Amino acid sequence: MKSKSSTTLALQVVTSFGTLWYLLFIAMIVFHDSYPIFKSFTLIELLLIIFLSGYILSWTKNKLAAGIVFMVWNTIVWLSDLYFARPDQDYSMLSAMASFFMFCGAFFLLEWYKTSKVPAPSQKKQWKFTLQVLIINYVVLYFIVVFSELTVGEPINYMSFPYIIYPLLLFIFLLGFLISWEKELIAGYVFLIWFAILIYANVAYSEIGSLGGWALFGLPILLQGIFYLNNHRKFKTRK
Repeated sequence: MKSKSSTTLALQVVTSFGTLWYLLFIAMIVFHDSYPIFKSFTLIELLLIIFLSGYILSWTKNKLAAGIVFMVWNTIVWLSDLYFARPDQDYSMLSAMASFFMFCGAFFLLEWYKTSKVPAPSQKKQWKFTLQVLIINYVVLYFIVVFSELTVGEPINYMSFPYIIYPLLLFIFLLGFLISWEKELIAGYVFLIWFAILIYANVAYSEIGSLGGWALFGLPILLQGIFYLNNHRKFKTRK
């Protein structure tokens, strides 16, 4: 029998700790809020079932399915947090937790990718694959957040200043996304510019800063840009 790689084992252990955290969170909802779990099937139960199926798959050879399930679960959690949660409940903690499992899902996909090719892909290709998986997830989450801003709360004229910064940021982000598939160096700088504008807007304009945790949302995209620049520097002399 072929033994597990140390990376796979470490990923499974980290995911197990995250799973314990999630189950404790569900237990807190059930016992603290007297939530009637499974008495009337709701989105919380559906999310729990999807998550547990991903966790079980993560301990099998089907790392591709596990990674996809975790990322789909993350997307549904964000949708739940921004659209479906009752107004008197705050599920932002669950969204932050879900993002952790999105990264776990990306690395489970990487484990699948490394064993799906003969010969095994180079380190450069492995990093490129992982960053492509992550940037696709960011695009999905970005549009969820944008649609939430457009549909929830008071209407805003995004063609007026300073709110026009939001469409500008979306354009810059999508430009970086398209460029990233071929030109990592340029994409890296585009995402750094995107984050710099985001931070400046949050600091300089109270209207922008008051709309929520955009700066926090932008941190993974900042890291994405840094990784693109680092990959270009590290692998530019390699084929």
